Amino acid sequence: MTLTLTALALFAPLCAYIALRVSGRRAWGVVQDGHVSQGAGVYRSAAVPTWKRGSPPFVVRAASFSSLLLGQMVVPGGLAAVLGLLLVLESLGKTWREPLLFMGVLVLSAPTGLAVAIKLLSAGQAMARRGPGAITSTRSAARWAIWHNLALSAGLAVVPLLEPAFDSADIMPLLVCYGYVAVSLAHALLLRRAARALEAYDAAQAADPAPADPAISASSA
Repeated sequence: MTLTLTALALFAPLCAYIALRVSGRRAWGVVQDGHVSQGAGVYRSAAVPTWKRGSPPFVVRAASFSSLLLGQMVVPGGLAAVLGLLLVLESLGKTWREPLLFMGVLVLSAPTGLAVAIKLLSAGQAMARRGPGAITSTRSAARWAIWHNLALSAGLAVVPLLEPAFDSADIMPLLVCYGYVAVSLAHALLLRRAARALEAYDAAQAADPAPADPAISASSA
């Protein structure tokens, strides 16, 4: 059952990533692939650059796919937020044995959490096909993820202190939330590295532009 759920969770973002990479493969242009010597004789030979088709740096690939993977949580996250809100509203004025403050923190964090998921989907597709504004979109997603998870961490930290119904049985759900926070913050740092890699790629192409009709090396054709 666990393997089936994992496969289902990976299937949609993997298909989306492959489709985006295929559709945007030409957006990466060409980059230098070294030099070859042309011309006869010692004084007439010259080093001529060769070119290969460009491709996204590894950190950009990792950030793109993981953004699509985490961004798909917008669907179950939205459903969970609605369910949690209904439970909180139903509990008002009643004796409630569950940690109401814990649920309230999660419900209040849901809007920004959904915004982060949407931004991750946008950044993931922009990075995969090197779309316009990919760097800005990636940095925006990282910034939103950092602030959202820091605020969520602060809210969760007060739950054991202020929640009368909190007991040892609620420690595990709290740790699960903190585990997801840690993953999200680590992913935000990955997004920032990917944005810098995209900037470096753009700068390298601008500093060493390819000719109008570059000769693509056989290894990359």
